[in-house]
Amino acid sequence: MIYPKFGFSISPGEARSIGEESAIAESLRYNRIGVWDTSALYRDPYVVMAMIARETKHISIGTWVTNPVTRHPVVTAAAAASIDDLAPGRTYIGIGTGGTGVIHLGQKAARIKELEEYCLAIRSLYERGIADYHGTKIRLEWARRRQIPIIVAAHGPASLKLAGRIADGAVIALGITPDVIRSCLELVEEGAHESSRSIKDLQIWFTCFWFVDPIPVRAKEEGSWAATSFASHFHADDVQAKFIPPEYQEAVVTLGKAYDYITHGSVPEEERQAYSELAEKLGIKDYMQRRFSFSGTPDEVEQQIREAMAAGATCFDGAIDEPLPGHLDRITKWAKLVLPRFNLPA
Repeated sequence: MIYPKFGFSISPGEARSIGEESAIAESLRYNRIGVWDTSALYRDPYVVMAMIARETKHISIGTWVTNPVTRHPVVTAAAAASIDDLAPGRTYIGIGTGGTGVIHLGQKAARIKELEEYCLAIRSLYERGIADYHGTKIRLEWARRRQIPIIVAAHGPASLKLAGRIADGAVIALGITPDVIRSCLELVEEGAHESSRSIKDLQIWFTCFWFVDPIPVRAKEEGSWAATSFASHFHADDVQAKFIPPEYQEAVVTLGKAYDYITHGSVPEEERQAYSELAEKLGIKDYMQRRFSFSGTPDEVEQQIREAMAAGATCFDGAIDEPLPGHLDRITKWAKLVLPRFNLPA
């Protein structure tokens, strides 16, 4: 029997508090914790990850996600290896081209080729203690012979194929409806075949928002604003390639442009309401909610997850766009109302 895995990603708040939360998350049978990497808005992810490592014994820990712009590959590899010293075999590197982590520094996201070069440099540092990067030999002898998975964040066809070709897995942020899941997995598999690999050997996570409540409609209303952050990854020059129906493409791009990166991870109530109202005005509120969230009553959410599993997804990441104590409340509620329905192994 295939059991689903559940993990969640959070903004790094005060390290001691996140450490305490992570211990609770482990007791609730979550498989993974991911820590955002946006220095302008939050605390240092590696300090927070060190506290998580200290407070837990089994749960996987990593950046969700870092980028190739703000740190040299030796710095990222050394930081992750240091966490691996504290949590051997539980550490991973989640990495993408760069979102809020680079935007708030006035930088541009990396190109796919740059992301690939960066990931391959880290892989070489772990395997050989040396790598070629930007035409220069770089070294990290003390961290060699490490096996730290590299998970590539995928927001489009090129990054999906890249994940399949060079990474140990992917975190896919293009939606969780069955049609989107199947399309994404096809592209990851295409990339895997280019390197004579099997998609079965990769960790494939699908990320979305989670909202559940026994009272009908309440969870859907609570999460009606949330898909706006995902919409911010869709632009006029790439929306056609990201499985958005033609009749919704312009509206999705418009909604994404409205997203405020300053309040990313801690969206005030008035902004949430404004996002929800804009999505309704654009005629895409229900579509965005279905595509980018598991939301509803426990029965409805279970059905949504089982449909996603039938399409090929097995690992689910909850994007908890809220600071403590809000995100502790969210993961606790999800664990009590949803996880028991899947008879997860101890």
